[in-house]
Amino acid sequence: MGYRILEGVRILDLTMVFAGPMSSRILVDLGAEVIKIESAVRPDVMTRTNVYPENELGEEPWNRGFTYHALNAGKKGITLNLGSDEGKKLFRRLVGISDVVMENFSPRVMENWGLGYEELRRIKPDIIMVSMSGLGHYGPLRDFYMYMPGMEGMSGLAHLTGFPQDPPLLSGHAYGDWALGAAGAAALLIALYHRQRTGRGQYIDVAGREAVICQIGELIMDCFLNNREPMRVGNYHSSAAPHGCYRCKGSDEWINIVIENDEQWRNFCRVMGNPAWTKDERFANALSRWENREELDRKVEEWTQRYNHYELMGILQDISVPSGAVLSMKELHLDPHISQRGFFEVIDHGKGIGKRPIAKQMPAKFSDVEEFVPRRAPRFGQDNEEVFCNLLGMSKGELEKLEEEKAIGGTFTFIRGKPARINLIEKQGSCSVDPDYLSELSRHYGDDIGPT
Repeated sequence: MGYRILEGVRILDLTMVFAGPMSSRILVDLGAEVIKIESAVRPDVMTRTNVYPENELGEEPWNRGFTYHALNAGKKGITLNLGSDEGKKLFRRLVGISDVVMENFSPRVMENWGLGYEELRRIKPDIIMVSMSGLGHYGPLRDFYMYMPGMEGMSGLAHLTGFPQDPPLLSGHAYGDWALGAAGAAALLIALYHRQRTGRGQYIDVAGREAVICQIGELIMDCFLNNREPMRVGNYHSSAAPHGCYRCKGSDEWINIVIENDEQWRNFCRVMGNPAWTKDERFANALSRWENREELDRKVEEWTQRYNHYELMGILQDISVPSGAVLSMKELHLDPHISQRGFFEVIDHGKGIGKRPIAKQMPAKFSDVEEFVPRRAPRFGQDNEEVFCNLLGMSKGELEKLEEEKAIGGTFTFIRGKPARINLIEKQGSCSVDPDYLSELSRHYGDDIGPT
């Protein structure tokens, strides 16, 4: 469910790819009106061509990419060519009736369009502008191109992630983008509160690299205070053992286990049946267990492989040993705890896609706010008439003229043949395909999941 906390706040969303759309989707979940602005010249290609339902392009592939649907549910969608003079005029008019402008272009783009913060302030003095980029809009590296791998590498995160004998490892799923998006949304909420108190808007510059650095603060402080350079340690911990990811009984099933103290260790030994090896001096206390952690992990995994990962999590949680089953994406969708909390919302995405469970981007539940279910993500240019005619008071004739002048509208031409991801999945080089997935989802959510 979304919550009507920011109702009445209007946001012009120029963001693309992951970080920006995820950030503004958080604000949708909090009740803000978000108008996603795209151009046919340069649409949000990365999300619109990323993960197609049933791996099929369909009639309008640009409206089927499911990353787009997940990150833009609840938004309005308009088309606007900011490279044209008329497009800039329309954008300025929209700024005059809005509260926030969000963008995640490279630092020079908005200024080159003549739409930087100082210009927006002249239009609406209390406007709030949020700029999200890899390295920020100030500093000697501001004009460097930066995507998720660069942000994770330059933050120090990749240097810490991986195994001692291996090279640095990326998070695997754009962690830097998610960190940047969450930081951008949090900063905007603070700015809205500040404006409520003072009546003043402001400019917010959020750097993805710095957002990731904030997530590894204890390691940075350890280096500053103790002159200790942290190294890659895989799943090991600096002081706890056992501490890691252990194979379970099923195919590719795993569980994470953490033993923090001697009491947890005694409980753990008891539930294993106190095998003889647990009496070995090498495992007698926390320090000796840590010093012999590789052999300890081998012994622990001999035992964990007797159990299903969910089953073993229950056994260990019953004796107060921190543990968690490692879930696949399918297990996550079918997890009863997640479902009961309403984290995935079933939204009808219309013809060719149908009802699908969509994850929230605001993982919080509020006790005393009106709830709502976000509408589906907009088709390309779906809300042009509502925004330009109803909000700006334009006539349909004026709208048609703008389309002829290519200030708005346009058609997609960027998909030629099957995108690489389609071919990859068809070969199943890095994925497996479950033919019963939709029927299982339908049973689990009590709704008809799948294309209509």
